[in-house]
Amino acid sequence: MSRSKRKYTLGQPHLLRRRGKGRLWTGWIDGREVSLGTPDRVEAQRKLDEFVARRQREQAAADRGGVEKGAPPVEAPLLTELAMQFAEYCRPPRHTKKTADSYAQRVLYFIEWAETNDVRRADEITFKLMSKYVRSRTQAGAQAATVNRDLTPVRQMFAFAKREGLIPKDPFKHEDFTSLKLREPRPKPNALALSPQQVDLFLDTADRMTHPAYGALFRLTAGSAIRIDEARHLDARDVDEARGLLTITPKPNWTTKGYRYREIPVSARTAAAVRAFVARQNEVALDDKSVWKEIQRIRKEANLPKFSIHDLRRAWASAVHANGASLKQVSVWLGHADVQTTERYIRVFLTQTSGHQYLPR
Repeated sequence: MSRSKRKYTLGQPHLLRRRGKGRLWTGWIDGREVSLGTPDRVEAQRKLDEFVARRQREQAAADRGGVEKGAPPVEAPLLTELAMQFAEYCRPPRHTKKTADSYAQRVLYFIEWAETNDVRRADEITFKLMSKYVRSRTQAGAQAATVNRDLTPVRQMFAFAKREGLIPKDPFKHEDFTSLKLREPRPKPNALALSPQQVDLFLDTADRMTHPAYGALFRLTAGSAIRIDEARHLDARDVDEARGLLTITPKPNWTTKGYRYREIPVSARTAAAVRAFVARQNEVALDDKSVWKEIQRIRKEANLPKFSIHDLRRAWASAVHANGASLKQVSVWLGHADVQTTERYIRVFLTQTSGHQYLPR
């Protein structure tokens, strides 16, 4: 059965072409090309038709002097309803499950706070209200980076609502809202710099006093800089000992952060740790809280500063970069979206110079 092609009238809205890495459809609307945000032709046509129909209704209402007689005013959605639709929108494959859950939790926290301030509808969000929310988070002890991360999904939720026609305008597009973002202090070079010697001391102590599965987890993390969520989904096929490579690949119902799959160079000892961890990971609790408690128990025994498993990832990046690897290559191995993120990972080891010998005069 042949599919009939839609006939287009010159100058009228129509699907135009697929562009970019995601091969997303664009449409010709009001004399310009706009993205429709989907690679699926049927979904793109539906969005285009909805947009045209909405514009026609708005134009008809404007011609009649605004609101049609007898027609009830369109109410903005409740924040709870908007959050539910946004959570559905964020589900994989748009975001990873971990990111979607984090966004949902942060949005829920904001809505609960807004309701305690008698704000329940999307059109009641103002700059004054958001400034009050930022102040309440900082007064509760949240750092600038945490507050900025809390604002990100809220901002994205309203942008989503505007694109879907749920609200007439996005309040965060107002120029005042740009000042909500707090200034994050740049990390000090020695804020937390686990030197290679300190990492080795921690790993040796872990081998003596913890379960072999935990010891293998810490060793493979310190030797490959993978995230703990990636470690939980490793299997024996991911490591190639002959080539010395650890491959981070998607698994059923799981994918890595940002959908960035990569190959990481590893030593023979790290490759052996991967296999040991995969074989015995079911013998220990691998939730974030349990791993944190185990690290603190070991580092106290080794008389090391307080750190988390993610700091082993930073230590690996710092050591590899100090050994001569370019910042761009380290960024690829870490699975970062941009080099700027990697720059924040790099630390100067405590044993290194103060830098005076580099001064020109």
